[in-house]
Amino acid sequence: MTHFLDHYTLRYTPLSPVHIGTDESYEPGNYVIDEDGGALYSFDSQAALKGLGDKEKKELLTIVNGRPDDLMLTKVQAFFHKHKESLIAYANSPVPTAHGINELYEKRIGKTAQHESHGKRVINKLEIERTFYNPVDGRPLLPGSSIKGAIRTALLDGINDGKRLNDRNERNQALQQRLLDGKFHTDPFRLVSIGDASWQGSQNKPACQIKFAVNRKRKPVVKDGQLVKSQAEAKNLYQLLECVTPQHYQSFTGAVTLLNTRSINPGNPKLPKQDFHWSIKEIAKACNEFYVKLFWQEYYEIKDRGYLNTVWLEQLKDLIDNDLSKRLVLGDAFLLRLGRHSGAEALTLNGIRNIRIMQGRGQPAAWASQPKTWWLAADDSSSNREMLPFGWVLVEINPTEVNTKLQNWLESSHDKLTTWMQTQLTKQDSLKEADKERQEKLLAARQKELDDSLKTEKAAAEAELKLQEEAARLAQLPQYLQDIAELLKAKKDPNKKDYLVLIDAVKAGQWEGSDKQLVLEDIQARMQELKEWRPTTNKKDPIKDKEYTRTIDVIKLMSS
Repeated sequence: MTHFLDHYTLRYTPLSPVHIGTDESYEPGNYVIDEDGGALYSFDSQAALKGLGDKEKKELLTIVNGRPDDLMLTKVQAFFHKHKESLIAYANSPVPTAHGINELYEKRIGKTAQHESHGKRVINKLEIERTFYNPVDGRPLLPGSSIKGAIRTALLDGINDGKRLNDRNERNQALQQRLLDGKFHTDPFRLVSIGDASWQGSQNKPACQIKFAVNRKRKPVVKDGQLVKSQAEAKNLYQLLECVTPQHYQSFTGAVTLLNTRSINPGNPKLPKQDFHWSIKEIAKACNEFYVKLFWQEYYEIKDRGYLNTVWLEQLKDLIDNDLSKRLVLGDAFLLRLGRHSGAEALTLNGIRNIRIMQGRGQPAAWASQPKTWWLAADDSSSNREMLPFGWVLVEINPTEVNTKLQNWLESSHDKLTTWMQTQLTKQDSLKEADKERQEKLLAARQKELDDSLKTEKAAAEAELKLQEEAARLAQLPQYLQDIAELLKAKKDPNKKDYLVLIDAVKAGQWEGSDKQLVLEDIQARMQELKEWRPTTNKKDPIKDKEYTRTIDVIKLMSS
């Protein structure tokens, strides 16, 4: 039976920071930095709404409803920075930031960097470019297209074997078609399918870090007794990049599938040439011949300049010299250079490399076989020591067991990161718990307010019902009783006795005839109920007996 597909599992271990761009950035409107912990917390609009109270939401709404200019953006930045602890509780997992970035953030957040010559404000956007990630879980991802591109460069370099161009004007596409002896339909890379490599690293350590990308000269240049800096360094130009954290053992997993067509009509013009039907071992060999050579070239050049972290430099040299050496030779593993700032040498072929070198302002560009500078990962924009190169990745083919020695070496430097991650997650959980209590208290207060409001509404409804019932009852009574009820309801002095109000009304002529007599009988009954109906008196001076005089008045009114 003919075997057409060869499938392999690949495990990727980043040896240095890797940044593969996505055209997306963290912006101060969707992240905050906890300077104390050196942690970036990104969040979306839903998280912001959860973390902010009603007062803060109104404040933010007032800001964003203003004129949409740079001033508004600085206010938004300052607002989120002010309320960062509320936002951290609902943010994504923390990302460690270099100490220089923390200082930059604290110094610039919510402020303008400068003013242009005509007075226009220039905002500090503090954008941090994101590395390629899985939109589902937010974890970093090594796209198969980037991996395949790096492998393609190595294979093309092996085919070219250091030869120079026959025609200086030959374009890249024409060069590749010549080297591969075919166009699209016979391109041998159609037989190579490489999937995205997904993050499989430990949750106890951060998957990414935020670093400066700084530009440094490869060779020292002295002018007037002073070392000349690169143009970018002289202007303090840098980039803020999210990078995959290096030295996570086998932190990415992907696959490669090779279509084996060697047994199908070798002369078929619709298929790539037989020489270009690569096995996985041949791919590994080509990558190692290209990238391992490049690694050692860079190693010695960069070591002489003293830019790199010396511990990392020596440990990686020992790793490639010893533990990995045999596996690299056997083709069980290979090196790759991925992502931004991998260097022009990793993107071009030996022998035909011709790199454009930008000169000073007003000077024409020059061309050379090697760049004049490196872009390096640093903790501070002014760093000249303890930096790391970008993009080095170790790829293992179908590893069947864990290389404990390799794993321990790679992750020996992660103790601090593990402790950092635990501290930040604990802080985030604590803030989340505190905000949960706040939300519960707020909910309880709102519920009480609602209950009180319902009670008030119920009481008001009951009172209204009573009034309606009373009105209905009064409507069934004789007119004089309705009059009595209205008079007593409208009395101005609440301390004045009801029967006195009625006596005054009788004297004022409120009623006549039988109604008048009925009202006076009602008055008599009220006075008797209060034990103030007194037709006789024992006092020597009857005038001073109020109940007696009032009773006599009522009797006189009855007989009038």
